[in-house]
Order: sequence, then structure tokens, then C-alpha cells
Amino acid sequence: MRSVGAVTVGAMVANIAAYLVAIPASRVLGATDYGVFGVVMAAMVVVAAPSLAVQAVIAREVVRGRSGLVRLGVQTAVLVAVFSLVAGAVLVPLTRVPVAAAAAGMVMAPLITLTAAAQGFLQGRAEFRRLGWLLGLVGVLRSGPMIAALLLGASATVALWVGAVGTLISTAFAWGLLKKSPSAPAEGNIPSAAHQGSFFSSRSDVWSVLGASQVQLALLVAVSIDLLLARVVLSDADAGVYALGAIATKAAFWLPQAIGTVVYPRLATPERRAQSLRIAVGVVSGIGGMTVVGTWLVSPLVPRIVGDEYRPLTGIFWLFALTGAILAVLGLLLLAVIAAQRTVVGIVVWVSVAVEAAVILLWADSVTSLVVIAVSAAAVMTGICLALARSAS
Repeated sequence: MRSVGAVTVGAMVANIAAYLVAIPASRVLGATDYGVFGVVMAAMVVVAAPSLAVQAVIAREVVRGRSGLVRLGVQTAVLVAVFSLVAGAVLVPLTRVPVAAAAAGMVMAPLITLTAAAQGFLQGRAEFRRLGWLLGLVGVLRSGPMIAALLLGASATVALWVGAVGTLISTAFAWGLLKKSPSAPAEGNIPSAAHQGSFFSSRSDVWSVLGASQVQLALLVAVSIDLLLARVVLSDADAGVYALGAIATKAAFWLPQAIGTVVYPRLATPERRAQSLRIAVGVVSGIGGMTVVGTWLVSPLVPRIVGDEYRPLTGIFWLFALTGAILAVLGLLLLAVIAAQRTVVGIVVWVSVAVEAAVILLWADSVTSLVVIAVSAAAVMTGICLALARSAS
């Protein structure tokens, strides 16, 4: 329990630090410039999706004693960097964000991947206290410089580049902490004969990693697609208002993530999967319900905290939290799908996101209509995946 607590506290510190960025950003930048800031940050999270997979894969292979894992982390970061260039080429003309701002976000993505690789080594070695400290400190090192820059009046582009520098520092810190770990570095491990050779030693390894990665990426796209398209269908000012509302979506989505981490081993056990999934869905839904109610209660304070130009959120702020709460349940269901090795279900999420994007492009013309589409799409895809997850139990 101490290990779980350490990881949970570290993740909470990182998330709180990330959300605190929104307060000075929204007040200093104004709605239009904050729209740029929010879109770039959301795109960066999506582009860095392989970091989730590389941490899990490295942790698993450290336990198995395989070599070449540092190389795997570097190779994944290089792939993310290439993906970032492609994503930036699409993002700039589509969302009308400045090239310099987009470049800063795309620089962060491979650095986040390298940091996740270091976290994977600690996770595989069961050094959970160190992992918890690392999660918290990395979050502070990434967000703290941006908060300071924004309080000093920096523009969105400058703040993003300061964040990129902070991310670089956090990456160096992560690998420095890893070298000081009492366990030998992964490259110093001597794998057994059964585990020697390249990491992708079998087709099953390739498809299991790719399958889990596409499910995780589908989930992140589902969480971010409305915000990414906000600057396409809304005015710059309205897109900035929507970007602030999306903070509630992200908060409601990430808040119960520790539940999935704790329950995952049971989801991987066939005879315990159905009952564990029911209990976990109930807990995550309960946390989501409280988050929605809390958001509704504090919504009248939004203009006082971040400025009067965000007043349109007061009546609909809870809808953003509801979207995130529903997507948190979806995330749990997709964990169950991965545990049952039915990652093909991720295709359902991809199709649903594609339909959502089409609906947004065709009918969203205001902050309210966009969030209504987002919450409706989240409910539909979660309902479908719930049925499929139950059939897999």
C-alpha cells in the first residue's frame, strides 16, 4: 500500500502542477492567446502517447532481464520526434497556431518519452518510492518554469519554450536519478539466454506492444479531439474559452487514474475480471459524479478567478467535467480490454472519434454546441466499450 500511495501522491503532485499552469495562463494571455497555448499543449500530449507504451514495455522487460532497453527508449523518442514534425506540419495550418509555438510543443513530446523510459526502469525494478518522487518532481520541473514565465507576462510562445526547457531539465533529472538507483542500470543486466537478442524477438511482442499503443493513443485522441478542433470551428476568443473549460475535462479524466493502476492485475486474471471491473467502474463513476457536482458548485466563481471573458463557462462548466468523467470510465474499460488481450476493441474508439470529428466540423459553431457534441460522443463510445468489455469478462 505504501508503494501505491507513493505513486499516487507523485502523480497527484504532477497533475496539480500541470493544472496550476492554467490559472496564470488564462489571466495573462487572454482568451485568444490562451487558445494557442491550450491547443499546443493538447497536441503535445497526443503526439507523446507512445511514452505510455514505452514505460509499460520497459518495465515488463526489466523484470524479464532483457538487454537493449535504453536503446529502445531512445529509438521510441526518435520515432516520436519524427511524428512530431509531421503533426506540426498539420497542426499549424489547420489550427492557425504560430510555427514557433507549435515547435515548442513538438520538442516536448520526445523529451517526455525519454522521461517515461526512465520511469519504466524504476517501475520494473519495483522502486515505487523513487518512482513516486520522480513523478512529482518531473511535474514540478515541467510546470514551474511555465508558471513563473506567465506570471512575468510571457506570451504563449515564450511560455511554451520555457516549458520545453523545463521538460529538458526534468528528463536530465530522471536519468540522473536512475543512474543513482541502487539497482544496476538496465544495460548492465545480464539477460538469460532465453531473453538475449533484440527487443522485438517475436511477432507476438510486436503486435502486443503495437496493439496496446494504438488503444492508448485512441483514448488520448478521444480526450483531446474536441479541443484540437476548437480553433477550426470557433473564433479565436471562443476557442480560448473552450480551452479553459477543457481543463475540467482533463481534471475529471485524470483524477481517478490510480484506480486503474491498482485494479489492473485483477483485470488480467480471468476469474476475477468481471467482479473487479464492476467494482472499479462503480468507484470511478462515483469519483466522476463528485467531480461534476463540485465543478457545478464552483462554476459561478470562474469569472472571478480567471477573468470576465470566461463568463460563458459558468452555465456549462459542469458539462466539461462530465465529459472527462465519462472518458475516465472509458479509460478503465480499455485497460480491461488490454488485460484481456482484445486490443482490437480500440478500433471502436478510433471509429467513434472519427465520427465525432466529422460531427464537430459539420455542426459545432459555439462553445456550448461543441461541448454537447463532446459529452455525447464520450457517452456513446463508452457505452459501446462497456458492452464489449463485459463480453470479454
